[in-house]
Amino acid sequence: MSFVLRKSLPSLTGLVALLLGVGFLAVVFLNAPVWFPIAFALAIVLLQYAINPRIIQWLVPAVVVPIENGRFATEHPVGRLLAERCRQAGVPLVKLGIVDDGTPNAFTFGHTRGDARIWVTRGLLERLDERELDAVLAHEVGHVKNRDFIVMTVAAVIPMILYLVYLTTRSSGRDQAGAVAVVAYVGYLISQFTLLALSRSREYAADHWSCTATGDGDALCSALVKVAYGMGSVDAAKKNETHAAVQAVKSRWKRNAKQNQVDMKGLRMQSMRAMGIFDPRDAVAMETAIAQGVEPERAIAALRWDMLNPWAKVLEKMSSHPIVANRFKALENSNLPGKPKRWSVVRSLATVSPEQRLAARARFGKELFIAVAPWAVMIPLVAFGAFRTSTLTIGAAIAGAGILFLVKQAYRYPGEFAQAQGVTSLLERMDAGPIAGIGVTLTGTIVGRGMPGYLLSPDLVIQDETGFVPVIYSNPIPLARSGFGLLRAGRFLGKQATVRGWYRRSPGPAIDLREIQTTDGLRARGWEWILRYAVSALVVVIGVAVVLAGSTVN
Repeated sequence: MSFVLRKSLPSLTGLVALLLGVGFLAVVFLNAPVWFPIAFALAIVLLQYAINPRIIQWLVPAVVVPIENGRFATEHPVGRLLAERCRQAGVPLVKLGIVDDGTPNAFTFGHTRGDARIWVTRGLLERLDERELDAVLAHEVGHVKNRDFIVMTVAAVIPMILYLVYLTTRSSGRDQAGAVAVVAYVGYLISQFTLLALSRSREYAADHWSCTATGDGDALCSALVKVAYGMGSVDAAKKNETHAAVQAVKSRWKRNAKQNQVDMKGLRMQSMRAMGIFDPRDAVAMETAIAQGVEPERAIAALRWDMLNPWAKVLEKMSSHPIVANRFKALENSNLPGKPKRWSVVRSLATVSPEQRLAARARFGKELFIAVAPWAVMIPLVAFGAFRTSTLTIGAAIAGAGILFLVKQAYRYPGEFAQAQGVTSLLERMDAGPIAGIGVTLTGTIVGRGMPGYLLSPDLVIQDETGFVPVIYSNPIPLARSGFGLLRAGRFLGKQATVRGWYRRSPGPAIDLREIQTTDGLRARGWEWILRYAVSALVVVIGVAVVLAGSTVN
């Protein structure tokens, strides 16, 4: 059994079993035709398969590199490297597109192997040397070789079908419909986690192929450090080279009236990057740098968070990508000739003392309690009638929940903001997590969007001399995020700006925006934190009002 099949089979089996199980219940209890679940599933799969790449192309524009005489018509190394990796993998030359966004990333999508597209961002080409770029491209070609982008398109339909069954049956008048609806909804929740597991499996498989193809697992590991942790800086020579290559492609594209602009899918930070490797056993090399501006102690600190913080394991289950430390470990255990050696030593240096581990677990327990406590009061009150012995107890429960909500918001959005000593200095914060916010102020250049090239992406990416980090724009108003992405986010690109917000790891590093201001006066604010405080205070007021009303009655 192949590595890819071994990784994917459990998730695929679980998804199919869920779909068939719910379909069987619908047939038995609701008298639906036996063929209905299969026909309905097939129709949705075919529809999504047909339109998905077109939607992607519309939303994320890119410039296509023409193919001439069996090669990509560009002098940039990306064309030669990608052609070599396609031939090695036994797949046709893919379509290559360059997305004009400074956030480093790469994407794979399409209908079939022959229709596959690999899109790389300008930021990726500006940051990587040839080894690094080769590792990234081999990873993306691995997705094409494994056909996993097609599998994900089909598999993503199963949660959709289960949710449609839930919507259809919950309002049915049949006695058994309620039970079917509950089973369908539970199946839908399970399928979402199973789909994420399948997505993580495809990343492991693509890593495996990249290591096999290049024989350079260390390059792939260093790439992960740069992309996932936002380390490294733009190389000036490569920036000029990339600009010249993009302009040449545009000129050739216009002259020859080749295809129109083609686009790509925002699958989040899924490409790998590689950089020059040092010998971590050499103390001098450790003291200088890993390569290209990446500081080894901060890379180790970032890996230490993955290995130490209990949130890493929890959040990985809700993520489409494995955490970086686990990807390192999977390559180390692959027994491939090119498995990482130097970076495996780096990972081994990311050790912690028993005291540090206990402190991390205690902090995790505290944060989990703060996150869950208000809901532990509200859900029993609303759903199960708890605390309803009198008006006073109801009011006290509501007020208590509101106070717990306020504590949670104070923990999540502290009011003090310290000046960060560079983006990558934040990676040393072992106390970072998804609940507790760390107030920071950061100055740098807005180099791209959080989802590179995606026209509706409201999130930005800020870069300083040490690295880059996503800045998350939050707004609770429906469609406000998409509206900001479409109408305002593009105006910030390329500008010097100062960001105030709350640094988190979830599991990747990011800053939850409070305010951003450019040097030329452009300004924007995040609003969700205000609403959270307002709603929490309102719950307290309602609880107090209920208590006072109960006291008056008594």
